[in-house]
Amino acid sequence: MEKQQIQHEALRRLNEYALSADGGYGDTGRAPFSIKKDSLVSEAYDINFPVFTQAWAPQKDINTLMAQVRAIPGRAILFADFVNPVMAEKLRRRGVQFVDCSGNMYLRSDRLNAFEKRKKRKNLRAKRMRGRAFNTAGLKLIFAVFNQPSFLNASYRDISNKINIALGSVGPVINDLYASGYILDDGERKLVNKKRLFERWVDGYLEKLRPKQLMACYRSDNEKWWQKASPTDFLGVWGGEVIVAKATPFMMPETISLYFSSPQRQRDFASYYGLIEDDDGDICVYKKFWTPAFAGDDNDDGISPMIVYADIVDSINPGSWDVAKTFYGDYVAGLLKDD
Repeated sequence: MEKQQIQHEALRRLNEYALSADGGYGDTGRAPFSIKKDSLVSEAYDINFPVFTQAWAPQKDINTLMAQVRAIPGRAILFADFVNPVMAEKLRRRGVQFVDCSGNMYLRSDRLNAFEKRKKRKNLRAKRMRGRAFNTAGLKLIFAVFNQPSFLNASYRDISNKINIALGSVGPVINDLYASGYILDDGERKLVNKKRLFERWVDGYLEKLRPKQLMACYRSDNEKWWQKASPTDFLGVWGGEVIVAKATPFMMPETISLYFSSPQRQRDFASYYGLIEDDDGDICVYKKFWTPAFAGDDNDDGISPMIVYADIVDSINPGSWDVAKTFYGDYVAGLLKDD
């Protein structure tokens, strides 16, 4: 497990304990603890402890581990995957505070005295790898956050409303992104490891999300029909193949994607330009899953570079791979810079 994964899960367990404990701060409904600049902080409990994060503490020599924690200025606290009951007792006796991903903990302050010993959660690692970040709702959320990073710090209800996904899906998706090392919280949430996340999003988008948005496929007897067509007249937009072809001399798209806001709009477009419905056709029309509110109003051609890149990657034309790489460098890379 990575450092961010351990911190997120252990912090979640600590907040669950604090919100459920008698005399705690559960009536506020807000998590009393957070991690800011590698310190555990809580106004409710008047705590500001430096955090030392250690993967798989049971395998660590306890004397070495305690020396490392104590070497940190201030009353440092150990965050770990798992602290077994024997080690938990030894750490408590030596005055070393800790929290792990199973909810084992020892904390002492003027307002808090917590000591919990629990069994290791089954399949602790495996559970994180079977999350929901790359299901349909997760793919929509990732797309929205790439284009509008501020969404990541909105309330779950606001995220649900703005992205049009179920409220119950938001938490599991964000938790999985934390657990997979794609979200860092140092006072505010932000995406990290963006390049890897984008690569996984492209795969998931092409395999899971885009096929569900398919409305119809067509063919045309005129291979140059697209050169004078205007989907914007029907509240539609070109996909990546045509956008790149229009900007690249002598390039002809072998497949064409379009995106419309409604089935009727796309049917009107197809009828106007004489497209013939054909399940095996190379002109495929998809329903937009985004709105300008989270796809970005200022994107050239009215469509996010993420969609354009994915469309190019999916093209049957082998030469499109080189074009995709160029487009990646020119347009997509700006979305992928870690803050």
